[in-house]
Amino acid sequence: MQNVLAPTTGLSLDGSLFNPARAAGNWHYSDASQNCTDDQFVAMLNAYRGSGGLVREENVLAMFSRRCGLNADTLANWIAEREVIGFEWQSRTWLPIFQFNLFNMTRPPALAQVLAELIPVYDSWELANWFAQPNPWLADRVPADALEHDPSAVLQAARADRFIANN
Repeated sequence: MQNVLAPTTGLSLDGSLFNPARAAGNWHYSDASQNCTDDQFVAMLNAYRGSGGLVREENVLAMFSRRCGLNADTLANWIAEREVIGFEWQSRTWLPIFQFNLFNMTRPPALAQVLAELIPVYDSWELANWFAQPNPWLADRVPADALEHDPSAVLQAARADRFIANN
């Protein structure tokens, strides 16, 4: 089974060690969610409860259409270009809701910078996991919770974890 990373601790959700040598250029991309267990997905659901939860793509699209008129193509492009966090689980795309302002569905300005730091070293599942787990660079705050109030600290944590993942 491929590990699901919790990069700052060196442990996956299943408790096994991960291999930080999976830096960009040193591994072939494949989304780890294909190999994750139901328990790991439930752990991800629980981890995101405090920041709004996880929502299926079609539910996010419904929120978009009601609130700001954006369409399926826009959301699909954001997911494909990894401008938002989205991962596959049982043939469905799931998105953490923290990355959207629920009034107008805009994204936090700092999200793009944080994603730019992490995308080269983490697949979609690992990225979602990074935002949901307590991070020692943030005094064990969860990045999804800290992004709105302390975006510069989350960006620094992302840079530190990218550096570690790159050896």
